[in-house]
Amino acid sequence: MKTSCGFLIALLFNVYTITAGKDAKPVLEEFKKDYSSIMEACKAVGFVRDNCSTRDGNRKVAFTAAVTSPSNTWNSGNLIFNRIISNLGNGYNRRTGVFTAPVAGTYVFYVSVNEYSKLGIGLEIVLNNVSKVRLLGYSDSVHQTGTNMVVLNLQKNDGVCVRRYWGKGYYTYSDTP
Repeated sequence: MKTSCGFLIALLFNVYTITAGKDAKPVLEEFKKDYSSIMEACKAVGFVRDNCSTRDGNRKVAFTAAVTSPSNTWNSGNLIFNRIISNLGNGYNRRTGVFTAPVAGTYVFYVSVNEYSKLGIGLEIVLNNVSKVRLLGYSDSVHQTGTNMVVLNLQKNDGVCVRRYWGKGYYTYSDTP
């Protein structure tokens, strides 16, 4: 039998309605104990803390990734972020460089790139093989930075990647502080 933690918590809120003129502290203390028991029950039947803490039942999805070495010869394809800092929901695939939406929703993608020693680099954030925004690092100065961000409404299984459209090189000194 599948039970939603949000449904159990809603039942608790209905049971612990406080009437006007009564001291709320004892009722709230009792609620805290029961809430803790419900959270433990959710964990015991396979719900993770994140699922129990969202009242609307939506999964949390986010990722942060970086490249760990520069390239002055990259000439095609998706940028592969080989260092995964976080990957909540497991949407980012480190082999293909594609983020696949595990659930429908609104997603924010932000990309920043440094060009490699005046070689220039142009990237685009791509949804299902359609370019949405571009970023460019190009200048007479070394390691010019290009950035861009896009907010996309994705359906489950939509794919988003960062793809090269121009230039030869990107630079990274360190992906950690």
